[in-house]
Amino acid sequence: MPRRLAATTALLTTALLLTSCAVPGAPSESPSPSIPAFDGVDGGGAAEVAAPASALLVADDAGTITILDLATEEREQLDGDGAVFGTGRFGYRVESDDTATSVQIVDSGRWTVPHGDHSHSFRGETRIAGSVAGAGDVRVTVGDHATAALFDDELALIDHEDAGQADSVRIPVPSEAPEFVVPFAGHLLSATASTVDVLDDAGAATGASVPCAHPTDADITRVGAVIACTDGVALVTREVGGALSAESIPYPGGAPAAHTLLGRADRPDLAGVAGDRGAWLLDSRARSWTLLPTDVPLVAASAIGDDDGRTVVVADDGTVRVLAADGAEIARTDPLVTASLDDSAARARITLLVGAAHAYVSDPAAGEIHEIDHRDGALVTRTFADLDPWHVQLVG
Repeated sequence: MPRRLAATTALLTTALLLTSCAVPGAPSESPSPSIPAFDGVDGGGAAEVAAPASALLVADDAGTITILDLATEEREQLDGDGAVFGTGRFGYRVESDDTATSVQIVDSGRWTVPHGDHSHSFRGETRIAGSVAGAGDVRVTVGDHATAALFDDELALIDHEDAGQADSVRIPVPSEAPEFVVPFAGHLLSATASTVDVLDDAGAATGASVPCAHPTDADITRVGAVIACTDGVALVTREVGGALSAESIPYPGGAPAAHTLLGRADRPDLAGVAGDRGAWLLDSRARSWTLLPTDVPLVAASAIGDDDGRTVVVADDGTVRVLAADGAEIARTDPLVTASLDDSAARARITLLVGAAHAYVSDPAAGEIHEIDHRDGALVTRTFADLDPWHVQLVG
């Protein structure tokens, strides 16, 4: 999934975060705009189900969205126009013209909330939940319980619990001109060209800040929020009492930065492509990096986040490989995405998503998405055809 600051022809950029926990507790009674803090489990009218209602949200290059149910293989379509971005439960369809930019909120109706030693899964209606509009370009950043749409002159905060009321929550753009803003733990993380600053829910500085050179990507792990920088990552965590702390995890020498970091939702590990050297594996709990060397360059990498520290990668020869925590290759598929590797536009759209049992790899040029069982080798279990997968995300 994924998984993240991507430019469009309308100069749109977006930072994507992988998270399956998208529903906070009861909304605040205060009339002032705020970011909710999670304090319970509430389906908001959706039915609680025994297992995650997993599906793929697939958007074509025109903005039409298909929800592909992974249990039944049934497809549901939502017509529309614009570039689609997202992660977790919600997708965001963005349209721009000479006067305004509109961000439409697509609710897949499928999500899982981690809750201590167990989790709660929900299944509701797939719907257009609402929209927000603003002036100029927009950067859409999915946080833990809210999404930030950063326009030229204001920041719209989309509460995941009540996405249809997003227009009521607006604050001025933080003064330091952020590249993007990440809602996290009732705060806003403002990623500027050189720092990540922790702001309160109204956009005021709290005093917490950490260096971050040229931020490129953001993700939420079980440990905290991770902002990818060219010199490492900034990690923001929640302390006892609700205050946030920020620290740097610099790269060791010897390989270039990973511009995008991907991992399974609610796990501590993330992975990214380390130039032509292989993959970086970040353990955000241990605050450590591991370089996983490969014999060919990689197109994408995502951490499984299991007890064995495994990583799934898409190699430049079209194979999908499973790597051990030390970089040793456990298994690989036959070449799967060779059609897209030969086309520069399609190559840039190859997507790797990782769940507990399967990885999903899109082949935009062939109109296919491959499902790979990574638990015992690298077995291709299904291939979904007749798609135009220019954006793919795993929901449920």
